[in-house]
Amino acid sequence: MAFKKTRGSIKGFVGSIKGDINSLTNDLEGKISSIGNKFDQRIADSLGDLLTGLTGIRTSNIPAISSEVLDMKGRNREARAKVLNDPGRGRAEKTPSNKIALSFPQEFRKEQGAGQKLTNYIHFRSLERNVTEKTGENIYDIFLYVPDTLTDNLSVTYKEAEKGIIEGIIGRGFGNESTLGTASDELFEIIKAGVPGGDILKQSAGKTINPLKFQLFEGVNFRTYSYTFNLRPKNKTDAKSIQEIIYAFKLSALPGTTGANKRIYTFPNEWAIRFRGPFKDNIDYPLVSVCTGVEVNYADGQSFATMIDGAPASVGLTINFTETSTLTRDKFKSKSAAYTNIGTDQREQSQEGGSDLVTTDDGALVISQAAKAAEEAAAAEEE
Repeated sequence: MAFKKTRGSIKGFVGSIKGDINSLTNDLEGKISSIGNKFDQRIADSLGDLLTGLTGIRTSNIPAISSEVLDMKGRNREARAKVLNDPGRGRAEKTPSNKIALSFPQEFRKEQGAGQKLTNYIHFRSLERNVTEKTGENIYDIFLYVPDTLTDNLSVTYKEAEKGIIEGIIGRGFGNESTLGTASDELFEIIKAGVPGGDILKQSAGKTINPLKFQLFEGVNFRTYSYTFNLRPKNKTDAKSIQEIIYAFKLSALPGTTGANKRIYTFPNEWAIRFRGPFKDNIDYPLVSVCTGVEVNYADGQSFATMIDGAPASVGLTINFTETSTLTRDKFKSKSAAYTNIGTDQREQSQEGGSDLVTTDDGALVISQAAKAAEEAAAAEEE
C-alpha cells in the first residue's frame, strides 16, 4: 500500500516537471519565432528598398497615391519655390518710412525726488508726405509735456452789408410778392439818389435813405495754434533728445525738392496733434495741421549758459501750426470736440488720413479715402 502511494507521488512529480518544461519550451519557441519574424521583416524591407531603388518598381503593399494628388503636390511645390525665389518677395513697392519716437522729459521729479512718467502730455505725430517717390524718410512721434499756456481759438468772418431801397425792391421781387410795396416817398428818395445834386435835396428835405446795415456771413478762419516749451536738460541724454526734437520739427516743416535742377518743391509733412492722459477727454483737438514756424531760443535763461559738453543749459522752443481745412459743424463734432468723443479714438483715426483735400496725379482735388471713411462713420453714428 505504501509502495503504491510512493509510486504515485513520484509519477505526479515527474509529470509536473514535464509540464513546466513543455511550457518553458513553448515560451522560448514563441519568443525565438517573434525575433525571427522581426529579423525576417527587416531583411524583407531592406530588400524591397534595394529593389525599388535599382528597378524603380514599387514593392510596398501600401496603396499608391493617385496621379492627380501627385500633380497637385508638384504644382504647389513649384508655386512655393517661385514665391521663395522671387527677389521682390516681402518688399513694399516703395521704401517704407522710418518711424522715430522722441520724448522730453523722459520722467519728471516730484518734491520727494521720486521720478515717474508724465501723466498728461502732447503727442505731435508727423504724417507721411503726399509725394510720388518715397525714399524711406523719417516719420516722428514727439511727446512733450503740457506747456503753461494751452489755447484754442475759433473765429468766423462776417462783412458789413446794406439793404438799400433798390436791394429791398429786388428782394421783394424774388420773394414773389404781387406788388413791390414801395411807397411814394421811397420812390422819391430813389429818384433823388440818381439825380445830380441829390444830396442837396436830401439836406433840404431833412430825410435820407435808411441803409439797413447787417452782418453777412462770409466763412470760417483757419485755426492756429502755438506751443511754447522751456527745455532744460539734466544730463547728456536729455540734451541729445532736445537737439533731435528741434531737428525733427524743422526738418518736417520744410519742403523737399525734386526734378533735374531741384526746381520743384515737394510738400512738407502734415501733423496730427493729440492729447494723452486723463485730460484728453476734456480738451478739443486741432484738425490735421501744418507747421508754419519753429522758433528756437538757445539762451532761454537769464543769460547764455552751456553744460560741460557745450549743450545749451536751457532752450526755448515755440512751434506754430495752422489747420489745413476750415472747421464745420460736422468736422467739429467728429474730429475735434472732446464732448462728443469721450472714451473713443475717433479723433485720432480721422487724423491718420492726412488733410481732407488731396491732389491726384492729374491735378484734381478730391476727398481722401480716410476722410471719407471718417465722415461716413460719423454720419452713421448720428443716425
